[in-house]
Amino acid sequence: YSGAEKEVADFALKHGLPMAETIAGKGAVTHDHPAHVGPIGVVGSSSANEMAGAADVIIAIGTRLQDFTTGSWTVFAHDAQFVSINAARYDATKHRALAVVGDAKETVAELKAGLSGWKADAAWTAKGKTAFKGWNALLDEHQKLNNEPVPTYAQVVNVVNAAAGEKDTLIAAAGGIPGEVAKGWRVKAPNTFDLEFGFSCMGYEIAGAIGVKMAEPKREVIVMVGDGSYLMMNSELATSILLGVKLTVILLDNRGFGCINRLQRATGGESFNNLLEHT
Repeated sequence: YSGAEKEVADFALKHGLPMAETIAGKGAVTHDHPAHVGPIGVVGSSSANEMAGAADVIIAIGTRLQDFTTGSWTVFAHDAQFVSINAARYDATKHRALAVVGDAKETVAELKAGLSGWKADAAWTAKGKTAFKGWNALLDEHQKLNNEPVPTYAQVVNVVNAAAGEKDTLIAAAGGIPGEVAKGWRVKAPNTFDLEFGFSCMGYEIAGAIGVKMAEPKREVIVMVGDGSYLMMNSELATSILLGVKLTVILLDNRGFGCINRLQRATGGESFNNLLEHT
């Protein structure tokens, strides 16, 4: 809301600070920004999580520090100190943080002025770059096509990502796709990625994409949606046609509610009524 993307990125770069992104924060910077070390948390990267686990101070900007971000408090060291910058006092005070209630853009400008002349140890900055290089190599390995009869989500994400233009915008929301795009979509330009995962809102994808296209008519808008989530609001395709709003929809078919089936089994249950073959 503050429009602080550039200020935060410049702040991290100037002071040699590795910069990780939450699910909601992905797209604030490009994937290849020199301070960037990847997505953090449960659906995050080995690189960001490695740096988070080794950090003694974390500056958390505009994040709720919810369980997907903190890994239910497994991502960070237990004695790490948080400086939490947030417009909402409720979120700024979480996890015994040094709460800074304020606008991100203005607060980071004041921090930058206060830290004039200070820079993190070069070895710490280099550690982040090395970790991120390793993460990119891992992505490359899992995303490459190997002539399998059915591609994986990761491979589809990579093919679409490679074909997308610099300003093309990706919209995604629920199921298995959030983890895949949070990890595997390499953002080419700021503010070209929208993942609704605060409520994992099934059906958001096409409807949300219509709004993005109406706001930014010159952009190509790409929707990535699973077949289960698609069933919730596929009629919004008709709305997009009636409005003359062009979308590109990538529909991934795992024969039902595959993500929910996986969770059902992971908690000790048997598959019940989530896959088409069981109904």
